[in-house]
Amino acid sequence: MFDLLNLPGVTPIDLHVGHHGITIVAEVNEDEWPECFNCHTPLYRHGRRTQVFADTPIQMQPVRLEIARPRYRCNTCGKTVMRVLPFLDEKRRATKRLVDAIRQRCLRSTFNALAEQTGLAVNTIKNIAHDLIDELERTVHYETPVIMGIDEVMLAGDYRCVITNLATNNVFQILEFRTQEHLKPFFKNLPDRERVEWVSTDMWRPFKRSFSQYLPNARLVIDKFHVVKMASEALDEERKTYQATLTQDERIHVKKSLRWLTLKRPSNLSPAEQKALEVVRETIPGLAEAYDVKEAFFRIYDEPDKSSAMRAFAAWEKSLPNNGLQKFRDLAKTVHNHYEDIFAYWDAPSPITNAYTECLNGLIKLSNRMGRGYSYEIIRAKVLYAKYARTVGSGVRLVVPSSTEIPTSGGSQTVEYGPHIPTLVEIADEGGLD
Repeated sequence: MFDLLNLPGVTPIDLHVGHHGITIVAEVNEDEWPECFNCHTPLYRHGRRTQVFADTPIQMQPVRLEIARPRYRCNTCGKTVMRVLPFLDEKRRATKRLVDAIRQRCLRSTFNALAEQTGLAVNTIKNIAHDLIDELERTVHYETPVIMGIDEVMLAGDYRCVITNLATNNVFQILEFRTQEHLKPFFKNLPDRERVEWVSTDMWRPFKRSFSQYLPNARLVIDKFHVVKMASEALDEERKTYQATLTQDERIHVKKSLRWLTLKRPSNLSPAEQKALEVVRETIPGLAEAYDVKEAFFRIYDEPDKSSAMRAFAAWEKSLPNNGLQKFRDLAKTVHNHYEDIFAYWDAPSPITNAYTECLNGLIKLSNRMGRGYSYEIIRAKVLYAKYARTVGSGVRLVVPSSTEIPTSGGSQTVEYGPHIPTLVEIADEGGLD
C-alpha cells in the first residue's frame, strides 16, 4: 500500500472512508526489540493494544490513525511497556504534526471549525490553544513604548485595559481589569519603564493614579478625541431636546438626518448638507447656536501653540450664554478640572492622540462578537499574538554595548513592538480574526 502517512516507524496497511472521515490502519515496524529501562535486559512480546489518534486532514476530511502498538514485558522486574512512537502526542491523542497545525491556526480560526476539520473535541482544541498562550506569555515580549496609549474596552463581560504603542501604532498589552489594584503592579514591574515619555488616555482618573508614581519620565496628555467628543455629546443633547417637541412622524423623518448633519464638521458637509444646515439656522436657531458653539470648541485644537489654545478656550468659555447650553458649561468645568493635562497636547513634540487605540477597541469588540463564548484569555491572545500583524512595524535596532558587557555577535537585536493595529483591522476586514 502507498505510504499515505510518511511517519517514521509505522506502515499503513488499510484505509476506510466513512461518514466521519478517513481511517488509516497502520502497523508498527519492529526492527528491534527494546530493553528494559530498569534492568537493561531485552524485553519479550506481551501482546498488542490498538489505539486511535487524530492526524492531519486529507482531502478536507478528518483522519483517524488506528495503530496496533506492541506491548513488551520484562522477565526480571515484571515491568510492562508499550513501543514509543515519537510522532505521537499521547496527551492529546493526536499526532504531533496535527497539534502543531492546530497551534498555527487556533488564534485565527474558531475552535468549532478546527474541531470539524480535525475530528478532535472542541475542548481538546481549546486546551491546545491555552498551552500555546501559556508559551507565548513566557516567550513573547514587546518593546516598552515611548508614547503609550491607555484605554478601556468591554470584553467578555467586563471592562479591560488596552495599552498601545502610539509611536508605532502597535498593541503593547491587554490587561484583565482596569482597576488601580490591577494596573499599579503592572506599571511597577514594567521593563524599561523609564523609556515612557508620554501617556495618552481619557479623563478617568484611576488611569493617571495607576501609572504616575511608576513612570518617572512620563507626562500625561488627555486624548484630544475624548475631549472634543464631549462637545459633540453636548450638541447631541441639544438636538434631543428639540426633537422631544416634534410629533412622532416628524421625529422619524428628522432624527437620523439631523443627528449626522449637526455632528459633522463644516468641511465635511456636502453641498446638499450645507443647504440643510442653512434651513436649520432659519427654523431652529437654538440648535444652530449649539452647533456653532461645538464648532468653536473644535477649533481650539486648530491653534498652533499652547498659549493660543488657552486664549481660544477662554474666549470660547466667555461666549457661552448665561442661560441654556448647560452641557457646554459642564464641558468647560471638565476642562478646568483637567486643564494641565488637556493643554499638554501642545507641549508634545508632535500631536499625540489615542485614535488607534480607539480603533483597536472596535476591532476587539468585533472579535468578541465573532467568537461568542470565548473566554477573555482567548480573545486577548487572538489580538495580542496575531502572527502576521506582529511582523509589521517590528525590525532590527542597533545595540551599543556598554564597556562592562560582553560583546555579542552582530551588534543588533530583533525588536518586536506588538501587532500592528492597521494590519489587524485589514485582517479583520478580510474575515481573518474569526
